[in-house]
Amino acid sequence: MIPGKNRRTQMARSQNAYLFSSEATISDVVEHVRRQLLDELEHIDSSKVLATNIDDLVNKLVDEYRLKVPVIKRDATHQLPNEEVDIDVSCDPNRIFMDRGPHYVKGTALRIGVPFEGDPNLFKYPSSSFGGLVVEAEVVEDTVVLTYRAEHPDAAVAKRDFDARLGQIENTLNFLRGKTEEWNTQLPDVVRRRITERRTKLERDKDMSLGYPMAPPKPKPSPPAPVPSPARRPAKAEEPHYDLFLSHASEDKAAIARPLYEALTAKGVTVWFDEAVLEMGDSLRRKIDAGLAHCTYGVVILSPNFFAVGKEWTQRELDGLVTRETTGSHEKAILPIWHDITKDEIAARSPTLADRVAGRSTDGVPALVDQILRVLKRK
Repeated sequence: MIPGKNRRTQMARSQNAYLFSSEATISDVVEHVRRQLLDELEHIDSSKVLATNIDDLVNKLVDEYRLKVPVIKRDATHQLPNEEVDIDVSCDPNRIFMDRGPHYVKGTALRIGVPFEGDPNLFKYPSSSFGGLVVEAEVVEDTVVLTYRAEHPDAAVAKRDFDARLGQIENTLNFLRGKTEEWNTQLPDVVRRRITERRTKLERDKDMSLGYPMAPPKPKPSPPAPVPSPARRPAKAEEPHYDLFLSHASEDKAAIARPLYEALTAKGVTVWFDEAVLEMGDSLRRKIDAGLAHCTYGVVILSPNFFAVGKEWTQRELDGLVTRETTGSHEKAILPIWHDITKDEIAARSPTLADRVAGRSTDGVPALVDQILRVLKRK
């Protein structure tokens, strides 16, 4: 039996999320990081190796390649909203069913969130390929979310289950930390030794002489004659400033995003909206980054489509707006609108977004415009 494949087969039968479920282990991660580092050390530009302070180079690379195993903050554990769920009771020995297959009843999901510090990607990897512990939980931003589902839940039983799973998570993280400490300890010496070797060789070889006369330096080319121009060239136009950046999933454009854009612009509000701003040949990443950097607020239409897997651009836009708030440049940068989504569904993906006062598409576009205008007038 191959433990990794058995683990994957078991998980394929469930929609629940699991930690430490990858077939790759933490040892594989350490080896992968080691190879990446050695490759980068080989390809650092020689002029940078000669000109940059060695300590600065070492510190930069050590910080980049150090493995930061997450640390759970149990004392900051908080409960998330409960929600109704369907529970399959077909395997319940106290029930009798005439046919095979799943049989669902209504139950309740109790959930808690536990913040952590460290690299969230390391929750994927078990400490060993043999007997690695898989824990039912998921990572949402900087929080581990645990869920307990029961037809008739008991709070005390649920709390014992949560405590047991948190203990399993902490024990596994301690094993991972033991595997990574050796790498983190030897990392500075690996980087310093390789950079020092390269610099010594470069300094030794750059002035090596073969006994021949040195070639005379090439004369500097004459500067080109100025081209007369009847008029001064116009200065490069600065990026325009927008009152709002409208972030949305393309599937929601017709239902809510485009009507909202048209209603806002009719009121004289300047809006960064992809259809109105992007032209053929534009760099999508650069245009989005420029729009985010030159807007007062970001209106974010949160929906199942917005949070769907593979939505790279909506996540990039949301990350950019969150960064503006967390860096202190804007106390409030995000104006959320809920579209075909509940507070519990948002909380399952982003507890911090679920806590914000939001507009709702069910209020209608005119009401949403009024709410947004009130915010803009206070700016």
